Amino acid sequence: MSVPSLPSTVRERAQSSTTDVPQGLTDQTNYLPRRKIISVFLACATVDIAGLLDETMLAVSLPIIGSELNAGSQVSWFATAYFVASTSCQLLYGRLSDIWSRKTVLFALMFIFFIGNLGSAFSKTFIQLAIFRGIAGAGGGGLPTLAQVIVSDVVSLRQRGKYQGILGISVAFSHGVGPIIGGLLSENSTWRWIFRLTLPLTVVAAVMVWYFMPLKPTEGNWKHKIMWVDYVGALLILSGSTLIVLALTWAGGLYSWDSKHVLITLILGVISSVIFVFWEWKGPRFPLLSLHIFRERVVIGAAITQWINGFLSVVQLFYLPTYYQAAYGYSPVKSGLLLLPLTVVQTFISTASGALVTWTGRYRELILSGWAMWAIGLGLLGTLNERSSLAQQIGYSILTGVGVGQTFQPSLVAVQGAIERKEMASVTAMRSFVRNLGGSLGLAVTGTIVNNVLSTYLTSLNVGEDVQKSILDHPELARTLPPDVYAEVLHGYLKGFRLVFNILAGLAVFAFLAAFFLMPHRDLDRPDDKQLKQEGKEFIAQLKGKKGTTIQKDPVHADVGDVEKVTTAAV
Repeated sequence: MSVPSLPSTVRERAQSSTTDVPQGLTDQTNYLPRRKIISVFLACATVDIAGLLDETMLAVSLPIIGSELNAGSQVSWFATAYFVASTSCQLLYGRLSDIWSRKTVLFALMFIFFIGNLGSAFSKTFIQLAIFRGIAGAGGGGLPTLAQVIVSDVVSLRQRGKYQGILGISVAFSHGVGPIIGGLLSENSTWRWIFRLTLPLTVVAAVMVWYFMPLKPTEGNWKHKIMWVDYVGALLILSGSTLIVLALTWAGGLYSWDSKHVLITLILGVISSVIFVFWEWKGPRFPLLSLHIFRERVVIGAAITQWINGFLSVVQLFYLPTYYQAAYGYSPVKSGLLLLPLTVVQTFISTASGALVTWTGRYRELILSGWAMWAIGLGLLGTLNERSSLAQQIGYSILTGVGVGQTFQPSLVAVQGAIERKEMASVTAMRSFVRNLGGSLGLAVTGTIVNNVLSTYLTSLNVGEDVQKSILDHPELARTLPPDVYAEVLHGYLKGFRLVFNILAGLAVFAFLAAFFLMPHRDLDRPDDKQLKQEGKEFIAQLKGKKGTTIQKDPVHADVGDVEKVTTAAV
């Protein structure tokens, strides 16, 4: 029997010991056949559902949880703890998946997410719940990021939009059903079921990933992989982002803006962040954030606009239900239903935008028009008052949803198309990092604004400190005040929320300008797309044992796992 000859480069790599340190990280690009792409997208959709339902179910339940745990004025911390942990670990997700493979890191994140929600379900105090929400955030925050990276591995940039409908359905389901389920559980059972429900969902997602994700393995001995992790960078970005958000959360609420608690914490956070940048520039072999990607102005534009995108999106998700409950006395279920016009339209438009990018090959026009409509929608939401009709509330939300939907998927395509494939995970994680950072800071800042405005009104009404604290901790207690006092308190709530919406609209305008000047259009087709698609078919054939003992793989893209399989078969 004749043994097929292997290309010399591949043969040399097969003969060398796998304990040798590779010259670089494995390129995990692996364009798959259509049938396999659909199975990968379905697995990613289950992962997204597990993570998104956790967030959307919690959003409408925050006032009830805060009241039960006597933490009304600090209720945003339940969400902030999740986003702080998620944001701080975001850059680590991308680089770890480069080193250990996407699948391995995804399983690890789902396990951490599971443990965090299990602890949240049994939490008895505000501190316990905040801690376990942080643990859940460290795992759950990486689920959508890894899903986006995996998608970029298995399908070409331009063709990606055709399959986004699968992920769009999962997002629509989570955003549509999550608030309703969260409201029903909070009103009729207990908010603890919000966390209990995510446990079996996480298990189902893990099973889907195990069976339906044929992803490439990575090179290198595990001892070397441990050494490649940028632990110093991870510690610096964790401390920096945590301290900054903590300072902003304290400011104006627990402490005044000029207090030593706020100033020292904020200064230490900024110093840690600056040191992180210098360390990433000169320190590690494989930095969490490759600074050279910022030579592309598209990456700078994406960083700015996605920071604003996260700020706006998270504040909408967590504070619109609170606004409806405070301004109109709606129940948690009804306020959750009123998120549907925004979230469903957002998801539909995002899916349609992806398909339009595939069809036309252009994304710039979608991004610019999206930011314009988002700014208009937020400005209109800022005009709502006690007399605004339900039609106005729904109509303004629909317009806002159209804008949101046009800015997310096209911007991901834009930033991924601007860099080399080897930096795909790094730039995707960077985008998620700045977006999550915007969300974390958004929750902190807007919570401070609303509490400050309300506190000012309560002080002007000569309400005692004990009563003020009770109303801030338990907003629903304001309804027990005399009608004229309650009307003034409600006016304070509405003024604070209107100020928030006006700030959001201004940020959307700034994002439009940043996108206009920093995000020019680029061709989405790459010269090696056809070759990579062929290699993906051969990879699947090898897994099924239908390809015999030969491979037609470019040595640049071959990896040690493939070489070992072929060498064994040949022997």
